[in-house]
Amino acid sequence: MLPATSLVEGDEHTRLVAEIPAVQRLPIGERLLLARRRRMEQVTRYERWLLRSDYNSAVVDGRRSKETSAARSRGRHRAVRFAAAVALLEAVRRCDIDEG
Repeated sequence: MLPATSLVEGDEHTRLVAEIPAVQRLPIGERLLLARRRRMEQVTRYERWLLRSDYNSAVVDGRRSKETSAARSRGRHRAVRFAAAVALLEAVRRCDIDEG
């Protein structure tokens, strides 16, 4: 389990909560872009944490253990997938006939 303080600054949560009213007034498209950008920042911070942490030092006989390298490769290439119904609802909301 990852310590919360290593990935998230202490006052970041407070800052995000303070931004909620402004974010709620944004159009959906801008909200999605903002969420995507914040998620990329979160993943970047997590990868930096992995490089500095003890997780990176899991070495057996001069090589990484299979579990460690497999976990790292899965984490970097994992894509978020939504249920078909959710994807359809989002396509309908955007009037995206091709995706729907």
